[in-house]
Amino acid sequence: MGLFEKKEIVFEMRGRKDDFKRVKAALREKGIKGVSSSVWQDELPVGGCGAKLDVRDFGPNGKIDRDIYTIRVSREDAEAASSIVLSVVPDYQPHVRKQR
Repeated sequence: MGLFEKKEIVFEMRGRKDDFKRVKAALREKGIKGVSSSVWQDELPVGGCGAKLDVRDFGPNGKIDRDIYTIRVSREDAEAASSIVLSVVPDYQPHVRKQR
């Protein structure tokens, strides 16, 4: 594993935290090394105050999961990891990033 190793995204979905955790666990079980993961949001919070509170988070059902969950692996392991992702989440469709 190098410091500047090239990685590929094998899992990127919006609002699927449980699937994200299951895929990470499955990749670890199958021995895929160097798994990187991150959580980010592709939409900016609304509001003009410094706290950046989003009024949509205070609805009757609580906070909305707008997070995008991403898992990256090395290029050598990408094909094997992709098949593991499909075995864990058969309906996997990658998140489409917004153009800015």
